[in-house]
Amino acid sequence: MVLSPGYFASAASQEGIARWFEAVADKAVIPVMIYHFPGVTNGLNITPATFERLAQHKNIVGCKLSHGNLPDHTLVASNPKVDPRHFVVFSGLGQNLLPVLTVGGQGAIDALAGVFPRTVVRLFALFHDSSAKGTTKKDIDEMRNLQYRICQGEKLVEKWGTVGIKEALARLWGFGDKEGARLPLAGGLQGAESEWAIFKEVFDGLKEYEESL
Repeated sequence: MVLSPGYFASAASQEGIARWFEAVADKAVIPVMIYHFPGVTNGLNITPATFERLAQHKNIVGCKLSHGNLPDHTLVASNPKVDPRHFVVFSGLGQNLLPVLTVGGQGAIDALAGVFPRTVVRLFALFHDSSAKGTTKKDIDEMRNLQYRICQGEKLVEKWGTVGIKEALARLWGFGDKEGARLPLAGGLQGAESEWAIFKEVFDGLKEYEESL
């Protein structure tokens, strides 16, 4: 995955962004996936039209869209000029998983899946299995419930990012420690027990569900 450069983002043009990725892909010895994460690239935006152009490059094979703009996900994943056999679209947010699947995305590369992998995969598999056999109301209800619970869990990630994931892994599964994030993200959750208490009920419920799968 190649993250877009965020230097002087306000001065970057879509033409410049496209040419930069094309130059990288021309030289890359392995296929390139575009990592679009405005939150860490100074707000740099890559438009659906630019993705349409980049999707034609033989060495650019997909994108990870780490933002909540579902219309833009749709305008890339459902674009008839973008061949999904060559260029695949992933969300970077588990809270977008179900809607992104419905518009032609391939899935999500998601932080919460590092804590509850079977839960996130259950939603992914249920969507594809039900689509193949014919989706029932029971399937829809289960998918909605799973997406709701994933969205609840993602609130920890939204607020604390890697620090929150490390905290959850240590508390729930005994992996690593609560201060395991790399510098400068050191020291665990600010507020420790009182902060974790905000998320504890949701995460205990997700753990119980994860263990049932």
